[in-house]
Amino acid sequence: MSHPVFLTSSPLGHMPIGSHNQWSDFYHTASFELQADGFVPILWFMLFKTNNLHWAKYTDLLDAGDPQLHDLVAEYQHDFGDSLYAYLITTPDQALINLEENKAFFLDSVGEAHLHHFERFQELIKTHYQNFILLRSSGLATDFDSDEHLRFPLEQLEQFRQHPHHDNGLKEYQKVALSQFDDYAYFFYGVDPTSMTQNTAHDSDIQSELHPSAPTQAPSGSGMAVWICTAIVSILTLVVWFNTHSVLYSFVVFIVSAFILGFISSIIGKSKQSDASDQHNASESKL
Repeated sequence: MSHPVFLTSSPLGHMPIGSHNQWSDFYHTASFELQADGFVPILWFMLFKTNNLHWAKYTDLLDAGDPQLHDLVAEYQHDFGDSLYAYLITTPDQALINLEENKAFFLDSVGEAHLHHFERFQELIKTHYQNFILLRSSGLATDFDSDEHLRFPLEQLEQFRQHPHHDNGLKEYQKVALSQFDDYAYFFYGVDPTSMTQNTAHDSDIQSELHPSAPTQAPSGSGMAVWICTAIVSILTLVVWFNTHSVLYSFVVFIVSAFILGFISSIIGKSKQSDASDQHNASESKL
């Protein structure tokens, strides 16, 4: 099960609105993006603050006027109704200011040895991102109408800026999660998906591929898996809380368990990818 998230250079100051048929133009004009699967890289978070949080409807993930997407649009309307998901957006200038303000957090979390990753990401933002920086998070397996997966890390960054010597759950998580990755660049800022694919796709295929996890939240099999994983994470977190009454320990357990379960889910999804390709007949997104 794939749960892609994207950091996109967008011409729009908001998430494209499918009911206004904005996705087709978005795909033609969005000039660059980074991608990760199942998590939001820490350097992406460092571009934003809590006032950059906004909401969009799942049903607006597809252009309503595209006749080739008619059945899928109807399926989204049935499955998601008025449910919302949270996303982040800001300007490149403000993002670079925020990134620099959070540099101390990055170095304190992972050490000077990884400074070149910070600088590489900073250069990517300066070079490739214009107009607006959009964090498209609809692919994450999160509860409907919830922004905690975005809000809490941003609040932890703010807490560090104000009180750098206090306990910080996000900082502890970075130290733990880093050890689970061999590709540090991918962990810190994701990957350019255009460097991973050789095929082009029709606009309607691209729309389907850029949001593969949204329709999979509704069918019984994958939906049940998401709920089971959510229940396991919640139970583990509650057990730690009731035994320790420590917000820090509870947060670390929540993040680590969610990461592990998401990683397992991603591996399972990759094993099914060849079967799914016959049904979707679409390549990975390419801007």
